[in-house]
Amino acid sequence: MKRNGLILVLALLLAACNTAQGVKKDVTVGAEKTGEALKKGGEAVEGALHKSGEAVGGVIKKGGEAVQKAVE
Repeated sequence: MKRNGLILVLALLLAACNTAQGVKKDVTVGAEKTGEALKKGGEAVEGALHKSGEAVGGVIKKGGEAVQKAVE
């Protein structure tokens, strides 16, 4: 009877270790995917801000040229 109990305890410990390793692996994979998604999102925001900045800069430049022509 004690032997069966010992075998059961060892089996449960082994299962717990495998489960913990599986969870650790799942967390690692999830973190990698989250990092990739954040990187892609950051690149998209960077591109949008760059394009917006160029558009605003172009408008300001045209406004400055118009003011210069009006002053001349």
